[in-house]
Amino acid sequence: MDTIRLSDIKQGMPGISPIEGANLYENCIVALHNSGHPASVELRMEGLRTEPFLLEWDDECNDQLLRTYADEQSVTERYAVAVSVMLALHTTSYTVIERSRKGTGFDYMLGDSLDPLFTPKARLEVSGIMRETDGNTLGMRFHQKTAQTDKSDGTRLPAYVSVVEFSTPKAKFDIK
Repeated sequence: MDTIRLSDIKQGMPGISPIEGANLYENCIVALHNSGHPASVELRMEGLRTEPFLLEWDDECNDQLLRTYADEQSVTERYAVAVSVMLALHTTSYTVIERSRKGTGFDYMLGDSLDPLFTPKARLEVSGIMRETDGNTLGMRFHQKTAQTDKSDGTRLPAYVSVVEFSTPKAKFDIK
């Protein structure tokens, strides 16, 4: 089983600063702690990859982190971004090169990390679910987010959609 070290996001990438990466990482720790997961957990996968990943992290959740990241909705969103970005790195040949603006139909622009011009190669739309329910499943959310990327189809870039559920945890990462 391949391993994703969540702490790697703290190094940053062209479109995510190291400080933002550390913030995303801390949200992961809180989300995983709140779901009762140990310091490593299997992430079940659907989509481009069906083999699970092992999620690992180095730091423990403490009272300060719990107070800092008390908003469950924000933690869910930020956890989904962190895991989705890491899935993009481990499942595609791309990295995050830019955060997109609201209303574009996607969250991040992906490209080659060795391209000094950071030419856009693909789009990434991200969504998170704290706990899957009959009315809010991975498949339903994936369909919704895939449709959302229609707004930016004029770019003619492929769109990756990632939906992460963290109580299990599991993810669907696929291309539109």
